[in-house]
Amino acid sequence: MSAETWSAESFRELTDGLDPAVVAAGPPPVPKLGGPWRVRVADPDAGDGKVVADWMALPHVDLFWEQNWPVERWDAVLRRQLAGACTLPLIAARDGVDLAYLEVYRTPRDVVGRYYPAEPYDLGVHIAVGPLEATGRGLGRELMAALADGLFAADPRCARVVADPAARHAMACRMFAAAGFEPLVEVDLGHKCAALMSHSRPALRA
Repeated sequence: MSAETWSAESFRELTDGLDPAVVAAGPPPVPKLGGPWRVRVADPDAGDGKVVADWMALPHVDLFWEQNWPVERWDAVLRRQLAGACTLPLIAARDGVDLAYLEVYRTPRDVVGRYYPAEPYDLGVHIAVGPLEATGRGLGRELMAALADGLFAADPRCARVVADPAARHAMACRMFAAAGFEPLVEVDLGHKCAALMSHSRPALRA
């Protein structure tokens, strides 16, 4: 696929008419993870575009992400995300082994923010567990629970973390529920029917 046939622009990011408070919230923070988990900002200049592209080409990831793009496109996507204030791309590793691609984003800057009462500092998460051998072992649940806690620690103003797995992706919905995410609503985002789920900061839970 040539560079002329694809775009690095996001079809989810909102750029017009943003509330000043949303703009003032700034980009997502790097989560503060402990235990066996570590995250790094995905760096196209360090080869992370290829890491993500290789994972996205795997059938179990492509089935739901549908972003089986060439390395060049992923390099461009990562650079665009890193230059903006909406989405932060991350690589998550457990015990030093890279296992997942993450996107942390400000939900009021994303199409998701249109479907629930998003606050300026709310954060959203996407996850793709790469190696097939890492799936079905509870690692996604463990990572999502650690990620939510890590985001609350990194941004004390964030009241909740939102996930938007495909409603048809029963395994992902169960994973988020086991990690402490509660259902909000099912919505049609255009590219998928999503099951919005929310993990509130512990002190704010009823």
